Amino acid sequence: MMANRIVTVCSAALFAAVPALCQRDSAAVRGSGSPSDAQQGPSSTAAPQGGARLGRMNDRDVFMDAARTAWTYIDHEYNAQTGLVNSVAGYKYATVWDIGSGLLALFSANQLGLLPDADYDQRMRRALQTLTETRLFDNGAFNKNYHTETGRIAGRNGQEEATRDGYGWSALDLGRLLLALKIIAANQPQYAEQAQAIVARVDFSRLVAGGYLRGEDLGPQSRRARAYQEGRLGYEQYSALGYAAWGHPPERALRISDARPITILGVPLLADTRGGDLLTSEPFVMYGLEAGWTPEIRDLAWRVLAAQEARWRQTGSVTVVNEDALNGPPYFLYYSVYADGKEFPVAPPEGAAPGPTPRTVSTKGAFGWHALLPSAYTWLAVQKVAAARTSRGWGAGVFEESGRISGGENVNTAAVILEATLFTRRGSRPLIEPAKVLP
Repeated sequence: MMANRIVTVCSAALFAAVPALCQRDSAAVRGSGSPSDAQQGPSSTAAPQGGARLGRMNDRDVFMDAARTAWTYIDHEYNAQTGLVNSVAGYKYATVWDIGSGLLALFSANQLGLLPDADYDQRMRRALQTLTETRLFDNGAFNKNYHTETGRIAGRNGQEEATRDGYGWSALDLGRLLLALKIIAANQPQYAEQAQAIVARVDFSRLVAGGYLRGEDLGPQSRRARAYQEGRLGYEQYSALGYAAWGHPPERALRISDARPITILGVPLLADTRGGDLLTSEPFVMYGLEAGWTPEIRDLAWRVLAAQEARWRQTGSVTVVNEDALNGPPYFLYYSVYADGKEFPVAPPEGAAPGPTPRTVSTKGAFGWHALLPSAYTWLAVQKVAAARTSRGWGAGVFEESGRISGGENVNTAAVILEATLFTRRGSRPLIEPAKVLP
């Protein structure tokens, strides 16, 4: 059994990059100012202090077994021509967020011994070369979507082949890619020059303004360029880390500066004063695994988890909220602890095909929380999502009511499971810190 060490300060690598830090359109998905174009609470709210991990198996075995299944997806959906990984099985496209996930999946698999060094080097260099050569949108930043088989620009969902020039960038998605590149460069200096060359292609003056992140795209109807503040509480702080890591800190986005207090099932939380927020598991999980929580983020992160446990205590339904794929229309759902004045809402993305909005239990959320804040509840969540395992990888989750698999295998679920496993095998050190993998 491995003792958990919760990281509560910025990692040395990230702190060195920006000392001030310690002091699917993604805009629609993760919250932004993007304009439109047409019965019992928790027994305690005291912060958890960590301690022995809980589970019937040794956690090393639990996580490594999960990681092998996750690697099955990455290996099968990898495109040798570009080094990129398909976002979902058989779908030859990936957002910039997905591309960042693919890079971290390869990195984690290599560190865990699932991908031999020579094979890894070939795959990583191919992916980095693709990012060095592929076209940008309007010479400013990476387009929102790319073809994983050719590396060329792709259009919006359902219109992937409708453009050669692209349709905009997501500052939030780019933040994930930037952080992935910094993690790889910090741990494996042989790739640092390529990573720096990729970052140097980005015009940061168009993506960081007034301390916030700025997205830009073409209106789907008007085709006119529009720029807007991008990011809300949680995703905003996580994505800002990538910019800070390369010396372009969006100071206000890094901090929790646009929030007001709320209470959900007896748990004190925060909501975004700007509206459009999605207070969900993903950004807090990835922040902790990849960079290490600051005290401010850790205080909010454990409360986000506590609210989910409180709902389980009230309803008897294991609750792990997240943004995740769905097997049928609307094909994607955003399940949050809090969003736009509602508690535990489930909603599809804007413009999605009509369809049901069932509650699901997130696979990547369960493993991520169990790596960061292990408890009897997180172990219960890991057991709950066991039915999401297939011969091809991990499904996005299971339906809350039936327990059947709710969404297909995808790069983001696989990446977070591989990252969570590596986090535990490094003695709970975030991925941006160079560290040895424990036996």
